Amino acid sequence: MAARQGPKTSGRDPDIERRKKRPPKTEAKQIRFIREGDTGHATKSQQHFILDTGSKWNMRADIDKKLVFPECVPTTLRPDIVVWSQSLKMIVAIELTVPWEERCEEAYQRKKEKYTELMTKCRERGWKAWLFQEEVGCRGFPAQSVWRMLQAMGIVGKARKTAVRQLGEAAERSSCWLWHRRDDLSWKPSADE
Repeated sequence: MAARQGPKTSGRDPDIERRKKRPPKTEAKQIRFIREGDTGHATKSQQHFILDTGSKWNMRADIDKKLVFPECVPTTLRPDIVVWSQSLKMIVAIELTVPWEERCEEAYQRKKEKYTELMTKCRERGWKAWLFQEEVGCRGFPAQSVWRMLQAMGIVGKARKTAVRQLGEAAERSSCWLWHRRDDLSWKPSADE
């Protein structure tokens, strides 16, 4: 049997030749996808935060169903948090939902539909109005909407990362508490908790 010989290569290394024939690498362009109805994100140099203005800001939270929406528009709706400046005529409504992670998009759309008319009325009365529908999954995974809201409000960098982590942990603790109390007749916290 004769030994098989490979193709003759005139003394050149085939690996070097193969590398030479490759086209030069180019940077891959990233495509930024934008949700329907959103305008996208500003670059860092153009970015302005909602709370940047040095005016007096007020805040109300819907604790024990006692939130009364600011006087700019009469309504019976109660977002979880409302931040507003009377002098600037600016208002921010934040609605938090803690759904099963797979249902975050559905929760986002449901809350958007619920509060869109209210925000439109605010704008018709001369207010700048923002609505943030936030979803933190019941197993502790904050949706991208949380990151965007904190960024828009001016909470950036390490503070934003910490806030998102704390929101996730709070949702997970609350879900765990509800699970442990699932058979109780009353879900009110006891004195020792």
